[in-house]
Amino acid sequence: MKKKLAFTLALMMTAMSFSGCGGSDSSSKTEESSSANQSQASESAADSGSGDSAAELKAPVNDGAVDVSQGCTENMLIRSVLNEGDTSRLAAKLKYAKDNPKETTKITFMGDSITAGSSASSSSNQYVNQFKTWWEENVSFYVDVTNAGIGATDSYLGVHRAQKDVLDAQPDIIFIEFINDVDNDFYKSTIDSLIRKCLSAENNPAVVLVEMTMEDGTCPQNVHSEIGLAYNIPIISYHDAVLPEVEAGNIAWKDISPDNIHPNDQGHIMLGQMLTSFASKVLETADSAGEPSAFDAESPTGDKYADALIADKTTADSVTVTDEGSFTEASSPWNFANGWATNSGGSITFEMEFKNLGILYYKTVDGNTGSVTVNIDGEDVASVNGDFTGGWGDYATNSELYTSEESAKHTVTVTVDEGGAQNFEVLGWLIS
Repeated sequence: MKKKLAFTLALMMTAMSFSGCGGSDSSSKTEESSSANQSQASESAADSGSGDSAAELKAPVNDGAVDVSQGCTENMLIRSVLNEGDTSRLAAKLKYAKDNPKETTKITFMGDSITAGSSASSSSNQYVNQFKTWWEENVSFYVDVTNAGIGATDSYLGVHRAQKDVLDAQPDIIFIEFINDVDNDFYKSTIDSLIRKCLSAENNPAVVLVEMTMEDGTCPQNVHSEIGLAYNIPIISYHDAVLPEVEAGNIAWKDISPDNIHPNDQGHIMLGQMLTSFASKVLETADSAGEPSAFDAESPTGDKYADALIADKTTADSVTVTDEGSFTEASSPWNFANGWATNSGGSITFEMEFKNLGILYYKTVDGNTGSVTVNIDGEDVASVNGDFTGGWGDYATNSELYTSEESAKHTVTVTVDEGGAQNFEVLGWLIS
């Protein structure tokens, strides 16, 4: 029987100075719901938390207009450090790279369209490459930076792709950014398992959480920070640095973003400056940071997605197609090219073992993609719509379909609904 897991946390939050964040979704994933078992507001909702008063801020807002072409003010940089946290892992990686300049440091940035570099006019202006340039000039030229950002994605997909897209390469430092998450228990669980998965890696990577914001203050910073504080990892907040200046009239949002969410060149440069400023200070005190310890903290949410993975045609041990039916075409997206697609309707049946199951699928703007009904063990559990006619573009998205307490083998059938468009692409299954 399908079960819904209700999260109850006794975690007490450390006193924090950031503004409250609302629960509407961002424009970089205009999906009515990224999970069948979550409740979230529409993308245009404006009921986000209001900014803190100057007395509550770590550092006051500027006395007058901020010239964003000059980057962050010192007080913005102070406010950007939401939590310094335990810097021993980051200090150890920085010190080793500095002392061994010909040894390559691996750094991975995992996130959504902001991390991928959306709205930056050139790759050099993207915050990821701003950090890389700083590292080459101040730490070591030998650095291998991987950008694992995928537009319109969230930490639910992130925790399922983390092993393949991030951890298999054994990065020394991992930055995590997901503005598309929502301030609720579902995303508290997904970000928890994602951070735990990274912190538990054998090479003890440093993990830094990066918190962004929409123009109206909407963001998942509250729920993300509960987990970040529980594990005492560094948290860098663009939200806390920038939004108080916007609310005070010192920065015009249009000067740092072309829309309601994505940083423009100047926004990317300022975000990069927040990260490099923090890393610089950690490097300065690296000798006294202490030795990193093995990760052994308990999970505040139960680590629901501890063994999460994406199952597709390349993972035959995780999914078996028992009846391919009409799903004989190759899936379209270059980064999810191993799924199952049809252009003539029909159905496909799988056998899989899981506790929790989500579907990764393709939404398109051409009007040719329809909706499907997902049936698990003879019971219809969800209707999934791949139509995005009139939207900003085609994209991969996901929905959680089923969750339970015990792992079991299941039969899953996907059937294209009659009477509508007959194309549909199952890009993969999110299994845990």
